[in-house]
Amino acid sequence: MKRLFFLFTLFAFLSSMSAKPIKISVIPSDAKIYIDGNYQDDGVTTANVRKKEGFIVVKVEKEGYVTLETKIFYTDKRKAVSYTMRRDVFFDVSVASGLVNQYFSVTVSEDLYTVDENGKRDASLAWKMIHQIILNYMDEIKITDIASAYIQTPWYYKNFPEADRQVRTRVTVREINSGAEYLTFQIKISSEAAYLFANRSESFQEINRIIKVLEPMIGEFQARLGKN
Repeated sequence: MKRLFFLFTLFAFLSSMSAKPIKISVIPSDAKIYIDGNYQDDGVTTANVRKKEGFIVVKVEKEGYVTLETKIFYTDKRKAVSYTMRRDVFFDVSVASGLVNQYFSVTVSEDLYTVDENGKRDASLAWKMIHQIILNYMDEIKITDIASAYIQTPWYYKNFPEADRQVRTRVTVREINSGAEYLTFQIKISSEAAYLFANRSESFQEINRIIKVLEPMIGEFQARLGKN
């Protein structure tokens, strides 16, 4: 039993001898540090680089900054490393919004449509207003189908090379109560992001942020279309 304990202790000692500690610090100091996918600490930590594995994978994350991922090899002679994260340019030129990527409803002001004695509604003024609002922010409208009460823009692309990201935005508008007393539109502003050189549509994922220059469009839909 003593021999087994001795061998175990010797193995642990030899294993520790083959592991090299390295101090890792990050600016900003509240960035989260992950080693081989496991969270370690915020801002500063010490990791062991084992000779057997050869390296560790360091990942650093903080909202508003570009995620940093790198390797530290066992052969690296440094005892400490420090990283300074880069600001995420997209984060600085965008705002969070709870209204992106979902339909929000606007009950239209009665000044923007008429109803004749037979109950037939003419919403041409409302649709004209929608076109005006969209074209204040985007170059074109891809689909205009008033008969089906539906319009949609093409994707509006914006690249952020410093953040290795591209963002696309699209507007969709549909009428939801063609037979009801009040005219109501549902509006969806889709906002998605992908890596800069991704060229497949499925590479884009929804994000809860919208480019700042497009964000006022939400309020304009509500103010210019909506009932007072």
